[in-house]
Amino acid sequence: MYEKTKKPNISTVLYYSVSYKRMMINKTHKRLFILLSIMLFVADTLFVTINYISDKRTLQQSLKQDGQQLKRSFEVALTMTLNNMSQLATFIASSTEVQHLFAQGVQAVQEEGGGAGGAESARLRDILYDSVSSGWATMTEKYQVRQLHFHLGPGSTSFLRVHKPEKFGDNMDNLRHMVVDVNRDGVPRQGFELGRVYSGLRGIVPVFSDNHPKHQIGALEVGTSFKTLIDSLGSSIGGNIAVLLNEANVENATWSRPDEPESRTPCGCFIEATSSSELSALLAERSTTKWSKPPKSVRTILVNMANGPVALTEFSLSDYVGERDGSETPVGRILIWKSASDVVQELNHNTGINIIYGIIGFLIIELALFLGIRLVLGQLKQTVDERTQEIQVLNRQLEEIAHQDMLTGVSSRHYFMMRFQQELNRNQRSKQPMTLLMVDVDYFKRVNDTWGHQVGDQVLSDLG
Repeated sequence: MYEKTKKPNISTVLYYSVSYKRMMINKTHKRLFILLSIMLFVADTLFVTINYISDKRTLQQSLKQDGQQLKRSFEVALTMTLNNMSQLATFIASSTEVQHLFAQGVQAVQEEGGGAGGAESARLRDILYDSVSSGWATMTEKYQVRQLHFHLGPGSTSFLRVHKPEKFGDNMDNLRHMVVDVNRDGVPRQGFELGRVYSGLRGIVPVFSDNHPKHQIGALEVGTSFKTLIDSLGSSIGGNIAVLLNEANVENATWSRPDEPESRTPCGCFIEATSSSELSALLAERSTTKWSKPPKSVRTILVNMANGPVALTEFSLSDYVGERDGSETPVGRILIWKSASDVVQELNHNTGINIIYGIIGFLIIELALFLGIRLVLGQLKQTVDERTQEIQVLNRQLEEIAHQDMLTGVSSRHYFMMRFQQELNRNQRSKQPMTLLMVDVDYFKRVNDTWGHQVGDQVLSDLG
């Protein structure tokens, strides 16, 4: 037979209750610390991300402004080049000798059936060539002029290509629209236009007869290529420039398609001119779909190259007909690219600084949070421990009250019966003899009756 389990008293229950609450407080604080840490990490990450996005937007805005400025610089350089061509054409067309020889040539072609004319037309063509050839050499050297072309009207029929004298007599009404318009109304024009031999920047002015100043006999064209413009502009802006034309337009305009391997590009364009050998790598860096159509307005993006990132500015290129007719279909595009290593490094540097600040801030706040929670938890544990000690003292006092008589210090009957049952159980297990001694106080009632209960209590206390 086993001993009966001791029933927990109120103080024991209270003690375990406090211990359980202390354990739950520890768990709650740990969960709170983890939750606050996660929230702090998310906030820190958002801080770094927002700053990165802001810096990137600032960079994109800066690149956009730079691209717009580059486009304006290109347009200014283009206008200056066209003005130079127009001034040279005006200077030559104003020569009395040129007017006289060209007028004779026009008359000879008319008398010899038009087109290329005959022997007299050829003779006058050679004389006109000799007359302007010295000036042509000066213009090619000083002004990088590539085209000097006399056109017959109406329309546009070649009389003399000074830059290619063996080619003449062909009609170009469907291609040289500036010449056709100048021969129609006698108003000078300038712009970009494709050609049989060269696609270039041209200034075209009417040529009048030396005998009849108001009688227009044809048109004179002076032109140059984009190569001269982009070489000059590229050095001033500190970047590289390329002119790309739509292949279909080039195919329809030129006598023979250029067959250089480098002219085949992923964008379906013909490289008219470039100031850098990096163009092929730049074109290959972007997929064909991204080159499908030139942007309507200026666009600047970052492109990662083997030698570092570059800022690529791109905008459409229209020819004379497109500008005259208001066509929205460009004939090509202009590319301007510059190294963007500095701005990208600055972006990466700022991002790195933000990350470092974020980590340091996270660690500082995390440490402060940990120490704060630990301090609060320590104070709470100290309070719980103090209360626990008070409960333990109270528990011992309650046990003494429950097991002992307060007056005599003798164990109570409840305690006696519990201990007696325990000893009885032990005796049954061990089969050992057990002795029970009983003590009684004779005539104790007389003490109470004679001297009072206080004396009786003193007697009991002395006996205990």
